[in-house]
Amino acid sequence: MGGVATYYLKSEKLPTPAAEMIQPRYNSEYKFLITQQWQPMYKIRPSVSKAKQASLVQPRYKWRVFRNHQNKLKNHQNKLKKSTTCPHQNKLKNHQNHQKKLKNHQNKLKNHQNLRLVFQNDYGKTVRMKHCTSDDKEFYEYVANYAHLLNKFLEVYNLAADQCEDDSDQAAFLGWSKNVKQELERHNSIVEQKLGLDPTRETTLHTATAKYKEFLLATASGDIQGHEIPIHQSKIPAYTLGAMTKAVRELVTLDDTSHPRSKWIKEYCYENFKTSYLHAEVLLDKLCNSLAQEEIEVVERLYRHAMRLKMDFFYSRQSEQTLIIPVYTKLDPKERLILFADFDFTCTDLGSLGVLENIAIMTAQKADQLLQGQDRDKPSHITSTDLKNTWELLSQQSTFEYDNCIKKIMLGEKALNFNYHGLHSALVELSSSEGQAVSRIFGSGVLKGISLEDIKQAGKCMILKNGCMNFFKKVNKLDASVNIMSCWSEELTRSALSGGLDTLEVDGNAFSYADGIFTGEFTRQAHQSVTDKLKYFEDMVQENEDEHGLDALSVFIGTSVGDLLCLLEADIGIVIGSNRRLIEVGKHFGVRFVPLYAGVVDKQKKHSNSGNSIVWMGGLSGILYTVSSWTEIHAFILGRDLKDEEL
Repeated sequence: MGGVATYYLKSEKLPTPAAEMIQPRYNSEYKFLITQQWQPMYKIRPSVSKAKQASLVQPRYKWRVFRNHQNKLKNHQNKLKKSTTCPHQNKLKNHQNHQKKLKNHQNKLKNHQNLRLVFQNDYGKTVRMKHCTSDDKEFYEYVANYAHLLNKFLEVYNLAADQCEDDSDQAAFLGWSKNVKQELERHNSIVEQKLGLDPTRETTLHTATAKYKEFLLATASGDIQGHEIPIHQSKIPAYTLGAMTKAVRELVTLDDTSHPRSKWIKEYCYENFKTSYLHAEVLLDKLCNSLAQEEIEVVERLYRHAMRLKMDFFYSRQSEQTLIIPVYTKLDPKERLILFADFDFTCTDLGSLGVLENIAIMTAQKADQLLQGQDRDKPSHITSTDLKNTWELLSQQSTFEYDNCIKKIMLGEKALNFNYHGLHSALVELSSSEGQAVSRIFGSGVLKGISLEDIKQAGKCMILKNGCMNFFKKVNKLDASVNIMSCWSEELTRSALSGGLDTLEVDGNAFSYADGIFTGEFTRQAHQSVTDKLKYFEDMVQENEDEHGLDALSVFIGTSVGDLLCLLEADIGIVIGSNRRLIEVGKHFGVRFVPLYAGVVDKQKKHSNSGNSIVWMGGLSGILYTVSSWTEIHAFILGRDLKDEEL
């Protein structure tokens, strides 16, 4: 249920207009300006009128008075303009500019984070790199190929510097070129003294290295693949820098062994080149400020492609070994993947109940407008104001009960080891509270009268978490089962997932409708409480095994306390985000929360040492894996098949 039923209400309130929002509010300084704006006009009019009378006797007086008053009026208007624009409009303009800059910064940050996910979430290769046992020959060829890249970096930086129109930009590229020269000089000594390898030994150029070199040279020469329009030389430095942005920083914690590889990574880790990397990012932002949106998209595309080529280079000399991931491709022939995901706050940022509440209140507001001037004491009509108050009372009661249940659970003695029995017993009481909260909402009638069409439209407008829809689309094409669980509206959930995912199994309340209007009854009820959800999970796993005649490898993805039992019963339980209550309750009963990447590395080590073919089978280990995004889940289960437009 995603925690307590009406917990969602507090974050989903409709704005209530206050009286002062529709009344003029003037500060004292504004009142003064308004007075000054009109006061001269009252003085001018009678003077002009007198001037007209006097013009019969003294014609020149009319024009003198008129000019004087015109000048006074102009002076007053200038003062008024200065007074109104300087202290207030300028502040507003500055605030708007600040908001615009902040939005641009946030967009850049989001893009940068998404781009880095391409590298960070290639679990298979990074896990292999951390624990592989490549010999000296393979590793030396890897190091020697890096020398080839350094020489190409030198050439590319010089080419970009020649295209710079700004002297400071040119100085930056020449500075990096100088640094590469120094790095080349250090290269042989590092290879010989720290790695104990022979720097004079000849090696062949790897295909991954050759591709990366060709890409860099083509970019610095203005030959952008897929870009038919000729590129102006002033744009080349930005494109080049986008393709050159360093990716070595990601390797800072990949290896802690005694193998020479660890010495190599420590030598070239992010901290040792931090200043240079940050300088490059600052200059890239500066260069992009003068580009059009289409040109910025080219930079991003080059950045992505460069990251992929860098990954191929870093992993080009890895020894092949049996990996435990991606999970789907490593399934035993006797296994079949079955996925479960809670809908609210696991797939979405907003809760379903909040969306349904908004629909109900908007429906009531429409009815209020239709009944204006009519008998409003009809027993069948609930005003929008009364409905809001009812929602508030339901929210307060359910939140109070939920908080008390959690407090009571946490008062018990903390477990030294994983205590599933104790956790199960504690959550039975919470399950009762949550079930009552859901029943109370439907029983109160606050959702009665909403239309199926409104529910579907609202569902289509719900925004899923980044990467969620893409992941489900990919899994839906495979021989696997996917189950989405929600204790609210099945129609709302299906509409939110309507982008090609209509065949997914959805466990939700099937509302009963009369002429498209919710009657308050159900044709099928969802599994609403913690224990009901667990029973549904177990039944679906068993049904899947009976239907396909294969052992089910179950994966449950959740985010709330109500998901804990299912998360622990699954072969792989994944927590997305960082729900404080979930972690506190879990740790109280000895549950360990491990970052997914670290957990995979640990599993890989144990698998390599034992050779046991069974890696993930069997729940109730007391370990749950944590992720920050669906992109990590995608990489873990399906591998790195992410396209640029999917990030």
